[in-house]
Amino acid sequence: MYKRILVAMDGGAASELALEQAMIIARAANAEVEVVHVVDDRSPFLDVSNLDPVRLLEDLTTAGEGVLAAAASRLAASGIRHVTRMLGKPTADGDVATAIATEANGWGADLVAMGTHGRRGVRRLVMGSVARSVITLAVAPVLLVRAEET
Repeated sequence: MYKRILVAMDGGAASELALEQAMIIARAANAEVEVVHVVDDRSPFLDVSNLDPVRLLEDLTTAGEGVLAAAASRLAASGIRHVTRMLGKPTADGDVATAIATEANGWGADLVAMGTHGRRGVRRLVMGSVARSVITLAVAPVLLVRAEET
């Protein structure tokens, strides 16, 4: 049975659905949940000359703190033991999938839950897939929750 569930959240609809599924499993298994958010400093916006990269990174961090706080509120309201953690470049050289998998492996997660956008074809090739990389890097099983593509 699962005792430690790591949920990777990016603030999108798919990650919200992944949190819901993790909460269902956590309640049934009396598991602890760790919610992580990765501040992705590889954003192409950081290379735009008219934007202040320090300010943008601060804004991304603030947004991530909001994602974690909202998740913590939902977990607390449901009586689920939980922790939250902000991950970023110092953890894994800016690689989102590596940061998630490294945290899951280091924390001893029994399950990793995360959303996926379900992109196909050229969009998947161009944008890559964090979920696919986490599957290959994490020791624990990975539960992917798909949101409708917008």
